[in-house]
Amino acid sequence: MTRKTSSRIQLISIFVLAAAILFLELKHPVQNFRLFSLILFFALLADFAIMAQGKARNILVMLASLVFGLTIAEAAAGAVKGRSVVNVDRGWSVRQPIMGWGAEKAGTYHAKMTDTSDNSIIYETDYTFDSNLLRHTVSADTGPAVVFFGDSFTFGDGVRNNETLPQDFADLTGRKLRVLNLALTGYSPQQFLREMETGRFDEVIGPDPKLFIFLTAPWHAERTSCKAYWTAHAPLYVLENGRPVFKGECNEGASLFWRDWLNNSALYRYFAEPWRHRVSHKDVELYVSELEAAVKLAREKYGVPTIIPYLSEPASYLAGTGFTDESIMQRLRDSGAIVVESSLRKEAAAGQPISIRIDGHPTPLANRLRAAQIKAVIDEKVPGALLADAK
Repeated sequence: MTRKTSSRIQLISIFVLAAAILFLELKHPVQNFRLFSLILFFALLADFAIMAQGKARNILVMLASLVFGLTIAEAAAGAVKGRSVVNVDRGWSVRQPIMGWGAEKAGTYHAKMTDTSDNSIIYETDYTFDSNLLRHTVSADTGPAVVFFGDSFTFGDGVRNNETLPQDFADLTGRKLRVLNLALTGYSPQQFLREMETGRFDEVIGPDPKLFIFLTAPWHAERTSCKAYWTAHAPLYVLENGRPVFKGECNEGASLFWRDWLNNSALYRYFAEPWRHRVSHKDVELYVSELEAAVKLAREKYGVPTIIPYLSEPASYLAGTGFTDESIMQRLRDSGAIVVESSLRKEAAAGQPISIRIDGHPTPLANRLRAAQIKAVIDEKVPGALLADAK
């Protein structure tokens, strides 16, 4: 083979490798595409090093060695972090205005989580969205609504349509009330507040709702501060004169591109993300302030009380923030919310299965227990609120 032919093959190889890397980075065709990108990038640098001479070759060899090390680290991080894999039908959560994301259209989306250590199924279920793009809840067709806002715990990640928290509540009240599930995976007080400010679901809520319910936990502060990686398109609030003021999206433009690029790396998610997600006093203050503003708006705009099932965390989570679970709950009570501690620690200590294994979301049992808690606190604190006037 002549030198000229060899050089031509190397040039073709460089072009093919560059095109393949570009395809992987733009299309994300496989789950661990960043690892494959790094492998190809190492091969690309190696090709350049073969063609180069002198100092340029030395520099390229050093760069190739660095990328090789990053490739090994990316593979190791992926193996450590990849205990489970979740697959949900395309379209169940896509880019949406106002809230940041939501279902693309009404229909049923199949969800499956697999334990990669032994390929066992952790859960397999369907998420059904109605014509309002809300998770389907069987309840009264008409009448004042009891509205559940919230995240994946309320939405019902990993459980069937008839096992979600809102559905359990509807069942406990004999399906005589119109119960709505406005929750979705990844939501937080950001969406709760923005939904009310914009009237996003006012038409489906109707003119005379009965109650709003928002389950929360202090780790929502990672979302309201835009530190959680999936909040790139979530509503952004900042505190001005002690009040949360809407400012757009969590990440836009170049910052959004850079964040997406980093979050597609297992190496970044394993080493940097835990540090990035740590919350400060400022983060928790914003989180609490958004909830306070939402409780106030629910009362002033809709004329309803807000019940907040609160999930406490170990003291270490809030250490250094100047907050405790007790102080957060008291702030929320002072704002007018009806707060109920809903961590189910006694049940967990007794060995009852309240969390889906590996996944961590509530089991059907946990949803039933929390629905009963909510009904009990309504009967005590808001007597008569559950009297059905649905026709």
